[in-house]
Amino acid sequence: MKKSIDILEKVSDELNRHTVFYKFNKNIEVSDKYKKGRIDASTWLNELVYYYIKKEKNFIVEFKEEINKQKNKINSVKNGDYKMGLIDELKTIEDSIDDRNNK
Repeated sequence: MKKSIDILEKVSDELNRHTVFYKFNKNIEVSDKYKKGRIDASTWLNELVYYYIKKEKNFIVEFKEEINKQKNKINSVKNGDYKMGLIDELKTIEDSIDDRNNK
């Protein structure tokens, strides 16, 4: 299964090719308004792609923030094995995310 960020990057590449094609190709028989429509749509879609790429990159940040919120809540749990199990599991997953994110 492909990652959505990979798909979005390929869509962005395709949109850039469309923009260049309609902006600089004088040998196609379409009206200037049609060209402008294609260029404007490609530009807008590329901005949308950028927005969603940024949004996807922030998912992991949001996930880690949620882990930190849970860590703060755990402080109210009575000390013991249960609390230690909660803390260790959160730390394990946080380290796993950091390892994968640094590759």
